[in-house]
Amino acid sequence: MHQSHVRGFLRRLCKNNANADDLAQDTFVIAFRQLAQFNGSGSFGGWLMSIAYRCFLQDCRQHSRLKQVYDRFSSDPDSESYSHPDRPADNLDMERAMAKLDPIQAAAITLNLSLGYSHTEVSKILGLPLGTAKSHINRGLDRLRAHMNDSYSEIN
Repeated sequence: MHQSHVRGFLRRLCKNNANADDLAQDTFVIAFRQLAQFNGSGSFGGWLMSIAYRCFLQDCRQHSRLKQVYDRFSSDPDSESYSHPDRPADNLDMERAMAKLDPIQAAAITLNLSLGYSHTEVSKILGLPLGTAKSHINRGLDRLRAHMNDSYSEIN
């Protein structure tokens, strides 16, 4: 039931489908092992997303690959995530713009706008104060607008 949201969230953060799928699998293994610790104070989906985000951060720390992944994604417009023939050009532009955001901003925007979590839920999932989560969403949206306007200006 939650697999597609977890996988989509991690794919947007990782920019590498294979790595995102591995992290999604790790997320569900950890969730299964810690199921007794879920106290029901929030949504089950939010609890899973917080585990997924922690898995992502741990992967970045362990492999020191975060910068390498973002550099590779942004410098290779023919990467796997761009080659989907059914995606409209606007979606590709949005994905390119999302790749230029800080990982925390991309995570906050994805959770809030793409997956429909409230600001409060985003703050809990990412382990941030509510105001900080809102700031990351707003700053990220401002940067997205700027990137999209720059892309539009280059075309015209």
